[in-house]
Amino acid sequence: HRATTSTTMATNWATELFGPKILTKPKTTGLPTESRFGGKSSKKLVALYFSASWCPPCKGFSPMLLDFYNSCKDDLDIVFVSSDRDEKSFNDYYQKLMPFLAMPTFNSEEARQQQIKMADTFQIKGIPTVIVLDAKTGNFVTDNARTEIMKATDEESKKALVKSWLEKEAVPIDQAEFNTGMSRGPLMKALMFFVNRPVYIFGLYYLIKQGLKYLDELGQDEIEGG
Repeated sequence: HRATTSTTMATNWATELFGPKILTKPKTTGLPTESRFGGKSSKKLVALYFSASWCPPCKGFSPMLLDFYNSCKDDLDIVFVSSDRDEKSFNDYYQKLMPFLAMPTFNSEEARQQQIKMADTFQIKGIPTVIVLDAKTGNFVTDNARTEIMKATDEESKKALVKSWLEKEAVPIDQAEFNTGMSRGPLMKALMFFVNRPVYIFGLYYLIKQGLKYLDELGQDEIEGG
């Protein structure tokens, strides 16, 4: 009975967080989330990797995260949470991040909304960001993992870091205190709107460009008129 309860708990948190499907490779429809995060999984931790192909710091950090994963994959799963602007960019970047799992952000509007909800839940204010959860309960361990991973430069320090995460008290996500900097004021909410919906950046860029063009033409008219 205890094993069944544990399996149900694992299934519930993962499906609630990721949605019904999770990707194991690009250009697929994904596997049922509950089959990947069920009670049979031996992984003790799940890291959420918020990243995108257009982000230079992400490109610099991704090889370090892959190296870290290869040293600690017996205890750790990593889920790529994309902020890419289009499906091709996502697939190309995800190909380089194999064998990470990934949110199926571009498979449906429901999946896209799930990703936006997740970013808001963890108060993501910039990328790359790595958040570590307990694999059995989905409870929050740390949102400072990127900095910690960058400092773990050898096998011993990588293993020690995972051990420190396992020893840390994990708390329910709704009780977690996130160390992500600024409060979510109007300016930050506006910024996160565009981070989570990168397609709107092009619209904003167009409006700014047209506005500057108008001001420039207005200035020219004044000069000519004067």
